[in-house]
Amino acid sequence: MRELPFIHSLHRPQDSDGSTLMLLHGTGGSETDLMPLAARIAPRAQLLGLRGRSNDEGVARFFRRLSMDRFDQDDIRTEAAAFDEFWLGAMDRYDLDPARVTVLGYSNGANFAAAVMALHPTLIRRAILLRPMLALQDPPLVDLSKVRVLGLQGARDPYGVHAPALQDWLVRTGAKARMQRVDAGHELSAQDLRLAADWLG
Repeated sequence: MRELPFIHSLHRPQDSDGSTLMLLHGTGGSETDLMPLAARIAPRAQLLGLRGRSNDEGVARFFRRLSMDRFDQDDIRTEAAAFDEFWLGAMDRYDLDPARVTVLGYSNGANFAAAVMALHPTLIRRAILLRPMLALQDPPLVDLSKVRVLGLQGARDPYGVHAPALQDWLVRTGAKARMQRVDAGHELSAQDLRLAADWLG
């Protein structure tokens, strides 16, 4: 489906409970990458997967990377604005309840979700961030006091050294953030699935 700003895929289970998981893949992923995981986390949720529009070294991302821990700030802002447009259009087109949408992001997708919360703070109300870090430089101190966030960081993740900055920023915004370490690296594990399902339930 290409009419909205992001290529995307929507899956509706026959016994949908009206909730939605909006899925943001990691580097090199696609709009369907996280669907098997998401279906296990929330079997009755609608799954709306997006494909990142930035092409970085031939793979899809939600914004360009300049180095391992430096990111194209203009690209982040441009893509966050496109996500704002997509969100509003998708809520209307697919008759989604924004109060029942949880964004599930992994790696680059998790970092993008955090940037969207900073730049468009009225959109995302719940987020599960898998292996996140703060990609936006000098993020504004917006009011996220009504936002719930679960962050899951791998104990052996080489990017984990950058995670505390995101946690500190979430605390300062007033978000109800729960950040946990799991016994994994940057890859996902069964523990991620269990903790995400418990938190969502």
